[in-house]
Amino acid sequence: MSFWQVARRPRWIAMLVFVLAVAALFAWLGKWQVERAVVSAAQNSIPDQRAVPLSTLANPGQHMTEDAAARRITVEAQLDTSSVMVLGNRLNFGVDGFWVIGRLNTFSNNESASLSAALGWAPTREDADKAVAIIRDSLTVEAFLPVMGRYMPTQEPVPPAPDADPNELTRMSVAALANIWPETAPPYYEGYLVLDEPPAGLATIESVPVITDASLNWLNVFYAIEWAVFAGFALFIWYRLVKDARQRELDEAAAE
Repeated sequence: MSFWQVARRPRWIAMLVFVLAVAALFAWLGKWQVERAVVSAAQNSIPDQRAVPLSTLANPGQHMTEDAAARRITVEAQLDTSSVMVLGNRLNFGVDGFWVIGRLNTFSNNESASLSAALGWAPTREDADKAVAIIRDSLTVEAFLPVMGRYMPTQEPVPPAPDADPNELTRMSVAALANIWPETAPPYYEGYLVLDEPPAGLATIESVPVITDASLNWLNVFYAIEWAVFAGFALFIWYRLVKDARQRELDEAAAE
């Protein structure tokens, strides 16, 4: 009497169907755990794109926190047109060009504050200088208007190359700009703002959101492996029961 002769009996076929149903349930639970791990990783990797008031994330003169870095913010501000200038060697979507930057006047806790801002990008120095001239010649708006953009960490200043113009700015360093702009300016925010909507004649500057942890939830993966083991164990139990039943019948036949 072979193993499969015993396994094909109605009793063991019925038990096999039950075991397969249990194994299928375990497999589905394992699949669900894997999907939970993937969905959790995808949710963690999606940056928060909601714009929040700058006052809820930072204050002038204070170190930028991890939560504030590269967040989209709103702020009531006014551009100091006399501060507008050009920043060189700036990539925008992989293309080298120039930024037009300036200082925004704003308020923090009912006190004046300064916020460095990257206004827009131009492909050539000529285009950037033209945009600067237009902004400086424009009428100064006395009202503080809502501005929206991404709040980025300041960049460290670097010494110019030996063959470069020492007066050519290539880094968005708040500390360096604070030494260039009026000394009477109010305290500066440690970060700078990349505007969502640039002035006329300039292109929007590419700004990268926060890169968050997109790793899998390994606890869910571990649970998925456990359910796969349970499914295999259920089939193994059926196999052992049939094998034990066959061995029992063989022992009984030998005894008779």
